Amino acid sequence: MVLIKLKALEETRSFYNVELKKEDLTERERDKYLKALKVIERLIERKGKAGEKGKHKKFIAYDHILREGG
Repeated sequence: MVLIKLKALEETRSFYNVELKKEDLTERERDKYLKALKVIERLIERKGKAGEKGKHKKFIAYDHILREGG
């Protein structure tokens, strides 16, 4: 599994946005950038949601089980 950092995705997104503003792009290049940008946007969205879910997780030690048995 490849670990992609959110910051790297955001930097790539901004690069593609700058490239799309260029007027000398061919239609094929523009389509490729747009497709890649959609994928990057989905990944950023998923990572954002995963970060929100994992933000409030806390470790709960179940040491009371050990106390009762011993």
